[in-house]
Amino acid sequence: MQFKYPFQVIYNDKIPVLDIRITNKDTDKATSYRAMLDSGAFANVFHSEIAGVLGIDLSKIKETLPFGGVKEAQQMKGKPYVIELMVIQKGKSYKFDSYVIFSDEVSNTGFALLGRQGFFDQFDEVCFNYKNDKFYLQKN
Repeated sequence: MQFKYPFQVIYNDKIPVLDIRITNKDTDKATSYRAMLDSGAFANVFHSEIAGVLGIDLSKIKETLPFGGVKEAQQMKGKPYVIELMVIQKGKSYKFDSYVIFSDEVSNTGFALLGRQGFFDQFDEVCFNYKNDKFYLQKN
């Protein structure tokens, strides 16, 4: 199964952005969200407000994980949680459990970041085709 998406051009840069559906399997609360593929991100990072929409009480999660790279020269912290993530396009979909770090230290106005652990590792191939202005997700 292959998913093809056009890059979005933002400030003269081609950005790999797609719509995803995320679900908290403990509460069955779900929401759709815009996310950016980030091959430099170790894990998926979402703003903590999304956890609230999904009914996840971050104050009950004792584990705190440090991460960086989003803000210059600053290490940030977030709370890990496993959600169900679904990629949908033109009548086809692929869903899987996905590891996410929720943090209030990232922008709540930007895109969620989809990283190597919890997103890229769920596909057999992720391809950025800049010449044709598209990116692809392949699941065999």
